[in-house]
Amino acid sequence: MNAHTTRAVPVASHVEAFCSSGTSPGRSGAVDVAVPRPSGPLRARVGFELHGPEHAPPVVVLGGISAGRHLLPTALDPTPGWWSGVVGSAGPLDPGCRRLIGVDFLGGAAHHVDPPASVSTLDQAHALAAVLDHLGVDRARLVGASYGGMVALAFASAFPHRVDRLVVLCAAHRTHPMATALRSVQRGVVRLGERSDRVEEGLSLARALAMTTYRSAEEFESRFAARASGQDRGGARFPVEAYLEARGRAFAATFPAAAYLVLSESVDTHEVSPERIVSPTTLVSFDSDTLVPPWLVEELAATAPGVSLHVELQSPYGHDAFLKERDLVRDVVAAALGGSEVAR
Repeated sequence: MNAHTTRAVPVASHVEAFCSSGTSPGRSGAVDVAVPRPSGPLRARVGFELHGPEHAPPVVVLGGISAGRHLLPTALDPTPGWWSGVVGSAGPLDPGCRRLIGVDFLGGAAHHVDPPASVSTLDQAHALAAVLDHLGVDRARLVGASYGGMVALAFASAFPHRVDRLVVLCAAHRTHPMATALRSVQRGVVRLGERSDRVEEGLSLARALAMTTYRSAEEFESRFAARASGQDRGGARFPVEAYLEARGRAFAATFPAAAYLVLSESVDTHEVSPERIVSPTTLVSFDSDTLVPPWLVEELAATAPGVSLHVELQSPYGHDAFLKERDLVRDVVAAALGGSEVAR
């Protein structure tokens, strides 16, 4: 028998609580961190959310810039987690048999840096290390998507001895110059809104523009009519506008402009050396993702010693496929993580 054996009582109590109520008996907390930097430590308080049996294999789950620590409904926060359908009962990230750890990003909506400062993915990695120290976790499996995938790669680069396995979706070792160009325009729109005292409008427009990069031309072609549907404010009104405006308004209502600027810039300054990725790693890309195209992910796969598999999947949803293609993502994450036994 291997070193990991089943402990029936803690697993059963947790599974029964989750299945009977749909609410994970998880807990939230926060830890003070001091991120080492040449100019002096960046001090902040970082929130985390924890689900699952104490002795289960720990898995850190990291998402895009608008994601955070909230992974599952809890008694204090009954809203769905940011990756519902992948995180949850009977999925590859099941709180009944894994110890799931979600964290807030430095500079993000929940823990903005005051005064605003640049934050790198390496800074995020050091903050994550502090959270794991606080929780008594020496080694963990990391599953990261989009910006969270970048942070996971930075963590694996800085702390290879603390990574059991790594699963990275829609992220690579560096950013694509065209993606940086598009995000730089988005940041410019936000700053214009700040200068003109129309912050929320600027952020809404920036998010609307971002949505055109998160999805694919193929999806928009099948989803929206090309002809104008009417007139508005003296000009033509197109079906796609309502969708973009709704997504922009929803984002601007909950996400601070300062946090958007910090994390958007963090995406574009991200860079790790592939040679430092030595932990067992599975990379996942989507054929329609123009922000992180498969060829860029393959560039990482070809030079990182730890990468054992690059899975390229087909989807019309572009960069957002990691959120939309739940069945595909569940299968590949389950295969990449391997066993889900509870450790003694």
